[in-house]
Parts: sequence; structure tokens; C-alpha cells
Amino acid sequence: MDDLDNYKLGETNELLRATTREDCRLIALAIASQAQHSLSILSHNMEPDLYNTPSFYEAARDVLAADSRSVIRILVSDVSRLVLNGHRLLDLSRRQSSRVQIRKLNNPIHHAFLVADEIAVLDRRRAERFEATANFNDQGWANNLLHFFNQTWERCSSSSELQTLSI
Repeated sequence: MDDLDNYKLGETNELLRATTREDCRLIALAIASQAQHSLSILSHNMEPDLYNTPSFYEAARDVLAADSRSVIRILVSDVSRLVLNGHRLLDLSRRQSSRVQIRKLNNPIHHAFLVADEIAVLDRRRAERFEATANFNDQGWANNLLHFFNQTWERCSSSSELQTLSI
């Protein structure tokens, strides 16, 4: 995954295959670093190796800085791990609560994905494994995942653990 500099959000339509945790981390960072409007993340525990790094935090902050209407939405199964481990994106949601929203999944989902700007995707069909497919420019795929994300989002609510932290 050394050549990710050649992949451009909204331009490069090529299927990538990730087979390691490091591959997934690099692709997630490359996608988030180029996003300008939105990040939608569905995850079991907001994998620290992917989403709790200083680089990913900076990329998420840059998304918010790029456009006053930009948003980051996160659906997560295991909220307690976010709270216990002091996840950086949890901190960002406390600082930007109207633009970074986290909701707890009502039922565990064994699928994990990241969608950026409604066009780029990192998709892990088996969330417990770091095997993924990705594309920097596949609006159809992104729309399918966002449709599922939005339906799930509407059925979930903010976690009391997260609300307690905001006080």
C-alpha cells in the first residue's frame, strides 16, 4: 500500500484489496485525509489502530475545517471501549457535538466500513478481520452503504455513556 498518493478521492475508480491491519489503516487515513464534506463510520469498537491515531484525528479535524456544513457520523457497538480507552474521535465529538455525532448500535453488526464524501469506501465485510476492499471513487457502492448506514442511524440513539461524558 505504498502508492496511495496516486489515489484521488472522486477520481480514482479502482478496487483495492487490503489484507492486513496496516493496509486498512493506510487506506482509511488516505480516504479521510482527502474528504471535504463527510465521514460515516460503522464499527464494532472504533478500531484504535485505524481510527484512534493522531493522523486520523487530524484528518477528521480537517474534514470539519474544510466546510462549515461538514459532518462526521459514527455508529459503534461497543461504546464502553471508546469511553474507557479515551478515543480521540470521542474527544472530537465532545468539542464539536453538533458536527461529530456518535450513536450506539442497538444490535451487533459484524460489518464495518468507512464512507467519505458519499463516494469513497473502505469496506470490511467481516469486522473482526482486517481484510477489506476499498475504492476512492465508487458512488454506487458508497450510496448502498450509506443507505444501510442511514436506516441504521435512524433506529439508534445516543448512548447514555456518551451523554454522561459530555456534561
